[in-house]
Amino acid sequence: MKKVYLYLMFIFITLSAMAQTMTVREFELEVWRLTNVERVRHNLSPLSYEEGLADLARLHSGNMLLHNFFAHRDHKGDEVADRKDKYYPTLLISAIGENLGKFTNSGMKFTPHELVSGWMQSPLHRDNILNPQYTHLGVGLVFRGTTLFATQNFATPTVKFKGNLPSKFDVKKVYRLSFEYLSPRPAKELSATLIYPDKKTSFKISDEQEMVGAQPIALRWTSSTTFDVDLPFNAGKGEYQLCFGFNGGYFPEGLKLRAR
Repeated sequence: MKKVYLYLMFIFITLSAMAQTMTVREFELEVWRLTNVERVRHNLSPLSYEEGLADLARLHSGNMLLHNFFAHRDHKGDEVADRKDKYYPTLLISAIGENLGKFTNSGMKFTPHELVSGWMQSPLHRDNILNPQYTHLGVGLVFRGTTLFATQNFATPTVKFKGNLPSKFDVKKVYRLSFEYLSPRPAKELSATLIYPDKKTSFKISDEQEMVGAQPIALRWTSSTTFDVDLPFNAGKGEYQLCFGFNGGYFPEGLKLRAR
């Protein structure tokens, strides 16, 4: 994961007619579009826009302005991966990265092109924009007077939980959870594993096989991009993790589920 920042001072003498009438939302989406122009120019797949990542980026830009700092580590000591875990735990990822920008202009005029162009001229920011591993992007901008704070959050999501996650689960029940599949990999390769609170508890797969500390979870596809899982809490009370990966493996980040 690359976490880099950029402090640029620009005096923009001209401003395109389009930018003069842009809302902040339109400005953010234009930064995304121009970022994809750069990726396509370098023979890379464009990034899908992810609204939750945009909210996360906007939160960080706002905090930088409100608490008067400019860094990946925020006023609470969290970096981008920590903020994702804290504020957006329902998005399960294998990688995440961040670009920051602080831009000032005495005429209070900014353009999306200048932001993306500035990042592309910085090797580390350019590396994030052209990282072939990333598949999704969210952009968050905050303006005040002559200053613009900009955050790009890049990620490689696997799945996103759909719905409201209970704070606690009853060990006597089986719960059905729904997910959206976000990876470009073939859906048939996706696998799910429920990690037990007690790593010594085993799950019997067959007469010849058992899994210690976890159990495989079947996926029930409801469309080409959505699926359900039915979760039993066979290992008793405690904190479980539902993890996803490919071909029987799983990434360490999982959806935390507390059973009682």
